[in-house]
Amino acid sequence: MLKRLHIRTLFLCLMLIVALAASAQRGQIADRLNKNGQVTVDAPKELVKRNNANLNKPQSNNQSNKDKDKKVKEKDKKKAENVNDDEKLNELDEDNAKEEKKKDEDKKKDEDKKKDEITPKKPKLKHTSQQTIEDRGVGFRIQAYSDNNYKTAKANAQKRARDIAMKFPQYRSYISYKAPSWRLRIGDFKTRGEAQAALARIKKVYPNFAREMVIVRDRINIWSND
Repeated sequence: MLKRLHIRTLFLCLMLIVALAASAQRGQIADRLNKNGQVTVDAPKELVKRNNANLNKPQSNNQSNKDKDKKVKEKDKKKAENVNDDEKLNELDEDNAKEEKKKDEDKKKDEDKKKDEITPKKPKLKHTSQQTIEDRGVGFRIQAYSDNNYKTAKANAQKRARDIAMKFPQYRSYISYKAPSWRLRIGDFKTRGEAQAALARIKKVYPNFAREMVIVRDRINIWSND
């Protein structure tokens, strides 16, 4: 009988302990009720760490993706800048080529202009019988022949005058005799420069007797259309 009472007493004590524990847990849950009547229960520490790790992982992935996108954008931007630079260089090359071409054209024009200025004007092709002597003055002539051989000098002077007249009909020939020589003089040049230019042309055509030809000061005829 006592033994049964003792067992019942222990059972009751155990039930009481369980009841007290349950009431204590209910009190904690009641304290965690929010305004909406929902219960907030703290998760275990390991679960919290795992969740935090999972939360941080996407952020790092997102950050890496952002970095990758940023690098790709920067790379594309550099490519676009390089393309623009190449286009600008091509445009500059074209502009430089046009400028060089223009400079060459201008240089050629200047050279042609200078050449025209340096090149003496072509003399009149030939004189005509209609021209008349208006006056006489001091000028220059080209002495193309002079010899004192009384047998051949005159004929040689006439022959040379005909030869020069065939190539240079614009220059008049004058054969004269002044003892003891016959001589041939060419042209009526007002200035020494005109005479030198004519002498250079004649020497180029007749190099064989170029050494005999000299410029001399003489009285010249001033013709009506000179």
